[in-house]
Amino acid sequence: MLIGTVRAHDTSADLSSVLYRFENRALTLGRYGAVAVFQERLFAKAANCAAKSASSYGAPDGIVGAKTRQAIIDLQPCLNAAVRAAVGADNYGAITVGLWRLLMPVQLPPPDAITRANHLTFALEGTDYDVIQFNFCQSKNPRSGKTFLEGDPYCHTNDPRAYLTWGPRGATAGAGAEIQQILFAAERATPGLLQSVFGPFTEDMHRLALGNSDAAFDILCAIWVDDRKRTAFEKRFAAYGARPEVQAAYHRVYDAANADGGKIARFFKLYGAIKPVIKRDPTEIDLAFFIDRATHGSVPPGDIGPLVERMTKFITRTRNLPSPGNIRKQLAAWLPTHHKYNDRLARDAIFLVDDPDVVVSDAHRRMWRERSGLKASDFGLSDTRYIASYPVASPTGYEKIEKFYTVLPEDARACPDTVRRARKK
Repeated sequence: MLIGTVRAHDTSADLSSVLYRFENRALTLGRYGAVAVFQERLFAKAANCAAKSASSYGAPDGIVGAKTRQAIIDLQPCLNAAVRAAVGADNYGAITVGLWRLLMPVQLPPPDAITRANHLTFALEGTDYDVIQFNFCQSKNPRSGKTFLEGDPYCHTNDPRAYLTWGPRGATAGAGAEIQQILFAAERATPGLLQSVFGPFTEDMHRLALGNSDAAFDILCAIWVDDRKRTAFEKRFAAYGARPEVQAAYHRVYDAANADGGKIARFFKLYGAIKPVIKRDPTEIDLAFFIDRATHGSVPPGDIGPLVERMTKFITRTRNLPSPGNIRKQLAAWLPTHHKYNDRLARDAIFLVDDPDVVVSDAHRRMWRERSGLKASDFGLSDTRYIASYPVASPTGYEKIEKFYTVLPEDARACPDTVRRARKK
């Protein structure tokens, strides 16, 4: 049985463009996005073509790996020659624009470069919208080899100001207050959502959304130390994170001018300042680099003047313009990250290895392989296509609310004194 036709307005060049390609490492793109829908439709069509069960490819989980590639290969015999050529059959097992349009409804177009650049950072973080992690006493005491919950009397933590971490961008309830901002934005957009999902934890969530950092500690630690409460809370938070309106609020907060959106805007401002020299906008890979740096790393300062001057001198030092990758490499060196330095080097390499003009040392390449082995081109991103701007959202409004600073009643202060002492150290 032959499947599908190519839409008349599409061109072969567009259709054969790669969106996602699995090579050495699977791409974790999320269970709640359009990629999981694509997999569901692909697995059904491929199973019918190959006379096997759709379950043989696994669940449509948003992880593009060997099983997804096998399904694409199994589908090929049921495509006529013209369609097979148009959708890029020679891109061995890749998800191409043509294959996406062949299997997906018109209202779900292929993910654009901004979506795929965000997917790259999602793949590096590896946590979906329904995943939370408490950060109280998660580290072992180097002397006893035990954590607080395993009987050690002291609280050791490697992130003492992030009491809870959630989702693909590592939102925290603590110093950054991203979780509080997301709760605030989602509740403002859908009043009553917290009540409907969190039930007995509703008052805790209201106080968390409107409280200061000390209040967040008291509320979350009181839940964390109680096994029954912690399990129930994690289940309810998973249900909350699975809601489309919550995911929209998550995106909204991170795209805001007072969050990562503002950091990304600084990169675009920087490249706008050097555009007369490089004669181009940022490339798709530049964009992915900006997003990943905004998530975990250093970004340009508010005053970009000195950095513009340094970059201009670097770019014009010879008659030949440096390649996009070499500009990123030099920029990364001028924006060092002091926290998890080697991890940042390994992540930066993702945006360098596709550029043949960039020399990546053996040690740097080894760190990259151990950390991910991913390339920007695995997400269909290129240095030959350009992005003029990023859709930065307006500030969330959370910074304008009046937070309460009252001390919780004694019966709510369930955290052991050892945890409190550790927080203050």
